[in-house]
Amino acid sequence: MADQTLKNLRVELVQCMTEAVIKDLVDDLVGCKVLSSSETEEILLPTKPRSDHARGLIDSVKVKGKIASEKMLRLLETRDKALYDNLNISSLLEALNSGEATSSGRNVTSGERKSSREAEQGEYKMDSTPRGLCVIINNKNFKTPKKDRVGSECDVDSLQDAFKFLGFTVKTHQNLSADEMKTLMTQYSKDDRHGDCFVCCVSSHGNQCGIIGIDEKTCPLKDITSPFNGVNCSSLIGKPKVFFIQACRGKEMQRKVQVEADDMGGEADDMGGEPDQEFDNVPDEYIASDSDFLIVMSTVEGYFSLRNKVYGSWFIESLCRHLKDGSKRGQDILKILTTVNNDVSSREGTIKINKKRIDAKMVPEPHFTLRKTLIFRVPEGQSTQE
Repeated sequence: MADQTLKNLRVELVQCMTEAVIKDLVDDLVGCKVLSSSETEEILLPTKPRSDHARGLIDSVKVKGKIASEKMLRLLETRDKALYDNLNISSLLEALNSGEATSSGRNVTSGERKSSREAEQGEYKMDSTPRGLCVIINNKNFKTPKKDRVGSECDVDSLQDAFKFLGFTVKTHQNLSADEMKTLMTQYSKDDRHGDCFVCCVSSHGNQCGIIGIDEKTCPLKDITSPFNGVNCSSLIGKPKVFFIQACRGKEMQRKVQVEADDMGGEADDMGGEPDQEFDNVPDEYIASDSDFLIVMSTVEGYFSLRNKVYGSWFIESLCRHLKDGSKRGQDILKILTTVNNDVSSREGTIKINKKRIDAKMVPEPHFTLRKTLIFRVPEGQSTQE
């Protein structure tokens, strides 16, 4: 029903509709006899902020039913075409119409059935060609040579293979400073090649404050993710933004083969002292408050993240393997990540700290504000190539 669709889009519409668009829609809906003059006065009270004007408009139309809601959504195309396209409203309305036609006995195509199914099940659209951009950042060579991340090139190979298989355009960047990472994310947020989804994979040293650049300064995770929220990246409104972060988040070891830690102090006997104290003291902010984000940390807060010099990191190796396998079977990302958590947490190793070897264990940690089911649907023909 269109009224349910309008409700589902409420957050994005409130966030992105300008005051001018709101007023134009109110005038249009008065002309269509959807709204009355008294209702418009209440919606557009000058003492209220723009966001309340948007909420009032949406809620006033939604309660009038599916016909009124569909009229508002179609009018949005004439008033703000960019927002209409970014929210994929045309496809949502087509899915609704195809569903109604099916119930009345009209034959529908397989594409229409898929769109209807996605709308009914609350699944993110994932059929653009390419699916979207996958940006990989790999920091291997640091200002202090002893801190180089041997084996991280294996992570790059695994990530490139997995996301090309899933139909993404993959862009890889090597050895960036903290400021270069921040600048790069801002540049990609303005890219015109975004499809149905954006993916960013970062493999580097880290600490509780964020991700460490090759200049050994810290880039807060919010500087990686915030360029893609609804305010800064309108082309990804309503679409999933996925971040996989391979980096330490502290200096503790989860108890319980030779591995390294992706922290600047992983080999403490070679490094000396407490190396995290060398880095900028950035507030710990790592989870986006906006909708449609999935941020997966390779380890829980306060702990090491483990990497093998020959095979790459535990997390990335497991993620790429299960992501390809699970996606071929149509599994949603949260189910896949649960499998990854079980796989990684069952592994055991040892790590050398202060010339002593201790048992090493770890488990990844996802955070998400997803509103729908996210399935990385494999492009046709890909699943048969493996």
